[in-house]
Amino acid sequence: MSIQNKEKLNQLYDLLPEGAIVSSRWLQEKGYSCQLIFKYARTGWLKSVGRGAYCRPTTEVTWRGLIASWQNVDKGAFHVGGETALNLQGFAHYLKFSGEGQIYLFGHSAIPAWVKQVALKEFFRFKSGCISEESKKTLGLTETPSMISGWMLKVSGPERAILETLEEVRDEFTFTFAAELMEGLTTLRPKLVNQLLQICSNIRVKRLFMFMAKYYNHAWVKQIQERTVELGKGKRVVVQKGKLNKEYLITVPKIFYDRSK
Repeated sequence: MSIQNKEKLNQLYDLLPEGAIVSSRWLQEKGYSCQLIFKYARTGWLKSVGRGAYCRPTTEVTWRGLIASWQNVDKGAFHVGGETALNLQGFAHYLKFSGEGQIYLFGHSAIPAWVKQVALKEFFRFKSGCISEESKKTLGLTETPSMISGWMLKVSGPERAILETLEEVRDEFTFTFAAELMEGLTTLRPKLVNQLLQICSNIRVKRLFMFMAKYYNHAWVKQIQERTVELGKGKRVVVQKGKLNKEYLITVPKIFYDRSK
């Protein structure tokens, strides 16, 4: 390998940390031609992990590495949310709501083809979410280590993640799971909860949140300004054959109805 080519390769490894996965388009923007990318892949200096997606040859491909790369390199507008975000932050590590290997991602932008091409043992569930106001789209987001040096993973904080999780409630099992999550959320920030409830577009989710918050009666519940939250009108069926909670006009499992009296 010539000195010039060796310098080019060293520069590539400076740009591409261990664990990162990037698109061929990004590599081309950094000055690496299609021919050079192909050569690096053929000779083992790069590893192809899907059509148009590359990483270092020693990189173990993970969903966290892929999403952190998308967020940090391609400025992907999706964030990790719902049950997945709660799990990453230690709130759902012993519970399992979705099917094995489901990763919840929330956002409104287009999903690049190269992201879809990367083979993983997990699979992504892309959701638009109930926080759609453009000026507040980052409200309630935080960062957690991505396992790539210097790069963070953008995720929903617990206040936003529980709202995203409540969108998935559709029967007694998922209701009970979400309620068990809520039981553990003893340190939510009431100011942020208020802000999120005010811009949440899903009436059903807001009613569910308020019912569960009052059911467990955490200390922060007393600071929720319910009068500022639009809860809509009419009944909502959350659980088929459930009992109607008269305060929030949602059907809940009988065991929760009886204990909430």
